[in-house]
Amino acid sequence: MKWIGILLCALLVNCASNTEGEKEEVKAVEPESSWKKSPVAWVNGAEVYSEVEPLYGKGAIEKSKLVYRAGTANFDGPFNWKFVAEGDPSVHRNLRVDAVQITTEKTSRKVNVPQLMLGGKRPFAYEEIKKKRGFSFKKEKIEDEMQPRWMAEVEIPTTLQVYPKADGKVVVAAKISVETEKGMVSEWVNFALLPNANTSGSFTFRQTMVEYDGIPID
Repeated sequence: MKWIGILLCALLVNCASNTEGEKEEVKAVEPESSWKKSPVAWVNGAEVYSEVEPLYGKGAIEKSKLVYRAGTANFDGPFNWKFVAEGDPSVHRNLRVDAVQITTEKTSRKVNVPQLMLGGKRPFAYEEIKKKRGFSFKKEKIEDEMQPRWMAEVEIPTTLQVYPKADGKVVVAAKISVETEKGMVSEWVNFALLPNANTSGSFTFRQTMVEYDGIPID
């Protein structure tokens, strides 16, 4: 399959707006229910993971204005992708993604996402929890309220044109930095998608791996 690549668009300007020298407004992060969570890793005491939204061939044509090979909808990509960190409000201050490298096993593709697309520091904040309500014939039932998480996230601002069923193992390696009151710690964290032979799902996550003081794992 021809590598369509990471799409560079006007979102570059938006991502570059959060620089280290600017004072950033702390905004609550709204949870998303349609995203699938990877296994977690730990960076500077924070729980770090990826969340992906598989598009199954839908939506990407509108975003990219490109023509896809017939049968794309039968694959499990493309994906929207973000990196999330959960921490302690008394400890964790900011999340930053310094670099992203994407590789595919079968098709031997390799792409580096420009740092400009990833923006600067993202402050930790409490997520917004919308109260869910259910109804019965007798009376209204209100679900127990969830405790908001102290978290920060960085989303790659374009669709990743990767397809585990065709590409084989897809590894998204990110250099993730988490800042506390004691300073910033950076580690390469590898998130891998594997094609799923089970008909109930098109992909699965491999265990998340961290390469301490190193480079992306092959």
